[in-house]
Amino acid sequence: MTQVTVRRIDESWVAKAKAEAAEKGVSMNQVLLDAIGRGLGVRPAPKKNGLEKFAGCMPFESEEERKQWDEHMKDCEQIDPVDWK
Repeated sequence: MTQVTVRRIDESWVAKAKAEAAEKGVSMNQVLLDAIGRGLGVRPAPKKNGLEKFAGCMPFESEEERKQWDEHMKDCEQIDPVDWK
């Protein structure tokens, strides 16, 4: 592996890289390697399964989606006595 020095990096970029590294629990170096790799098209962006939109909240994209969720959750409102024996 080669070491490279990059000069005149905007302070806001460094702050964002540090914050992302802390959030992910990885080094800032790893965050920057990933970003450069994606930018150059040599390292694909991480695959997503579509569930990230549900992390921490329930952002419904439509009223229909909210209604579907509410209908689904009705099954969870009652405890089946057989399951608790």
